[in-house]
Amino acid sequence: MDATDYPELTLREREILQYVIQNFIITANPIASKTLVAKYKLQVSSATIRNTMNNLEKKGFLDHPHTSAGRIPTERGYRFYVNDLMHLTNLSIEEQKVLNQWEEILNSGMDEAVQSAARILARLSNLLAVIISPKYANGIFRKIELVNLSSTRLMVIITIESGLARTVNVEVESELTRDDLEKVARVLNERLSGYRLSEISKKIEEMLADYESNDRTGLIRVFIDSADTIFEDHQYRRFYFGGVEYIAMQPEFSDLSNFKSIIELVEDEDLIIHLFDSDNEDSNVKVRIGRENKIQQIEQCSVVSANYAIGNIKGTIGLVGPTRMNYPRMINLVEQLANRFKTFNKLDS
Repeated sequence: MDATDYPELTLREREILQYVIQNFIITANPIASKTLVAKYKLQVSSATIRNTMNNLEKKGFLDHPHTSAGRIPTERGYRFYVNDLMHLTNLSIEEQKVLNQWEEILNSGMDEAVQSAARILARLSNLLAVIISPKYANGIFRKIELVNLSSTRLMVIITIESGLARTVNVEVESELTRDDLEKVARVLNERLSGYRLSEISKKIEEMLADYESNDRTGLIRVFIDSADTIFEDHQYRRFYFGGVEYIAMQPEFSDLSNFKSIIELVEDEDLIIHLFDSDNEDSNVKVRIGRENKIQQIEQCSVVSANYAIGNIKGTIGLVGPTRMNYPRMINLVEQLANRFKTFNKLDS
């Protein structure tokens, strides 16, 4: 059922649903009507609250375990809460301080910053944090540098707009002089400037056709033949995660089979990329609850994720946890950390 098709809720039903969810997030235990009345000092009888909870259950927002008189939220309940009831909370001064300190790590390079971001997000959330590195092939070519490693091996350093760089080693048939390398690099920089790396991979032969016949080094042909390896990053997309030890302490994962699903997730690169690598171009935080993820291993989980931008290329940052997660706080954490990646752009300007 689409969120816009939800049955109408009265003000009291909205209030009780919010209380049930907020309580369940903290305790992981079903809550009964008497407890709600006492805890939130409601000015109505427990019978009235019980009737309201019954109505919410009939509408699909609450459920009750067979062994308990209390209620727990359903996926529909959580979705309504996220869309209509929750209020984002401010991060604590200490949390802000940790994130501010992390920004300084951006000076050390993207890979180290991404790895540390995964660890920090996991520690602050006590959930599984996953960060996918930006897709370099979508970057705009800025320059290329060529360095001799041996008589038959070159290091190719490609820098894209935003300052990110990657290196690739290529084999050559004979030793080339420094002048040879500088001449070829100059030609490549002139011809390839302004194109996406993925475009270069597909069109490089056309871009260099008139120059190849005059290239006595044979290096232009090496670039044409190895363009897919040099300019694309099929094997270069990386993801980092942290927090497996934290999520293991959540009550929902005390069941070995549930915890095993989390381990299967982090060990499957294709599954991770599929789960987090959204096609959406916006940077808004996205929340997928339970079966909305359409991945069997995490049907009992929710995912909070957002894109982050480094220049014109994007990566993804996200959290995986039980559907009972503290959505307002987790959304704020993901959003705040994603926004701080913008600092990397400023460092390079």
